[in-house]
Amino acid sequence: MIRLDDVQAFVQAVDAGSFSAAARLSSVTPAMVSSAVQRLEKELGVRLFIRSTRSMRLSDDGERYLPHARAMLDSLAGGARALAESRGEISGPLR
Repeated sequence: MIRLDDVQAFVQAVDAGSFSAAARLSSVTPAMVSSAVQRLEKELGVRLFIRSTRSMRLSDDGERYLPHARAMLDSLAGGARALAESRGEISGPLR
């Protein structure tokens, strides 16, 4: 099963440009970000990044998956916003 925190780590790594930068943004270790991306890659059965000792770039599969990963996270945030907004509305029968 795909974990949303792994998807979030993937998107953050893409946006930040490295696992280390993504880890700093999330206040976790680079190893935790790397492990999350590896779990996601294993679950999907593809390599999302092409890694070397000096660089990291998205693979073709990573490029294809990225918009879907962003959509998942946006949908999750949208659902949370919708629930938060509905709590502020007055509802129920008027007496």
